[in-house]
Amino acid sequence: MIKHLLKIIWNQRGRNGWIAAEILLVFVVLWYIIDSLMAVGKVFFSPMGWDIDHVYWISMGVEEVDRNEMDSTYQYVTSGRSMLTAIDRIKTCPGVEAVGVGLMSMPYVGENSYLHVGVSDSVNVEYVKFERVTPGFMEVFGFRPMEGERKSWEEMLSGDQVILSGHLFEKFKEKGGKRERGISFGDDDWHGIGGVTAPFRADRFQRKANWLFRSLTDEKIAEDDSDFRVKIAVRVDPSADHDFPEFFVKQMEKQLSIDRLYLLDVIPYSDLRYGIELRNGVKSELQNEIAVMGFLLFNIFLGIIGTFWFRTEQRKGEMGLRVALGSTRFSLKGIMIAEGVLLLTLIAIPALLICFNLQVSELTKGAYMDYTIARFAAGFLITYLVMAVMIILGIGYPAHQMARLEPADALRYE
Repeated sequence: MIKHLLKIIWNQRGRNGWIAAEILLVFVVLWYIIDSLMAVGKVFFSPMGWDIDHVYWISMGVEEVDRNEMDSTYQYVTSGRSMLTAIDRIKTCPGVEAVGVGLMSMPYVGENSYLHVGVSDSVNVEYVKFERVTPGFMEVFGFRPMEGERKSWEEMLSGDQVILSGHLFEKFKEKGGKRERGISFGDDDWHGIGGVTAPFRADRFQRKANWLFRSLTDEKIAEDDSDFRVKIAVRVDPSADHDFPEFFVKQMEKQLSIDRLYLLDVIPYSDLRYGIELRNGVKSELQNEIAVMGFLLFNIFLGIIGTFWFRTEQRKGEMGLRVALGSTRFSLKGIMIAEGVLLLTLIAIPALLICFNLQVSELTKGAYMDYTIARFAAGFLITYLVMAVMIILGIGYPAHQMARLEPADALRYE
């Protein structure tokens, strides 16, 4: 059967040559599109490693005070001292499971702090995101300790110890770092590693997170008089998460009016994430790329189906002759479809070499997914199957119509 189909393809090599060139070009372009969508999709839909469901940012406002106009009887109270009182009161709100506080550390708020850390004075590990947080912060966002860690978040952050994210700890070890020695923030500034989190991702468009957590003490919060650096987030019991912002404002607005401090807003973290993704443009950029890829995919679909439809229509005379010589309608459709799939299979061999070289040259989206044989094999197989379906659709219907013609009618085309 295959030998017979190869002979048919060879006898029509003049016409098949152009079709083969089209299939080769389309196959490579389609593979690139599928590989890119697969890489982006894998990152976007992978588990985050932390959770913002039922989490709210308690936005606090601070009344401005012109210190130049204060008289000798005025006692200036930092917002940090008032914030400590507010935190204690928020913990008493019905439905609140955990309260977390961060100093320039809340995710999706647009505040970030970075520093260099190393295993020695001369060897840096990474430029990492520095998170100054309370133990409750880890509970609010659902971070998990690495397997084998037995201490609580309070114990991990006690004293001058720090917590490393899973990916940062791996880099720390790769650079020769020893957990018992600790990690360096600079000259002679060493900190013990109190714990390590399970690996997590910084956001929905990144594969890893190199974060370092350090304790935010009550004393540090009280000292803060910058008004807006200390942020509060709460995790709410799912059973109580019904119109929680309205409920919280009603319950806590008066209680949180402390000195210059007042309750400004209660914002779901899903809204914060949407806003920051909109501002930084990463989501829009990917959406535009996916839209372009979808448009190309649709055009490829129409082009391949149209090519094989037209090719099948041109062979009515040949099909009529086959029917006249005794071919059944079922076998006629089978031969046409098998010929198209075999042509695709032959073209897939050079396409495989081209696609493999594109991946080896790292011209695809390596930032979202590692270059592996499994990734290449999956993308190539999906591309082959999608192309095969397009070719079958392009051949199937016109072949079905031709098979229904009477032999005498079909022979008129010969």
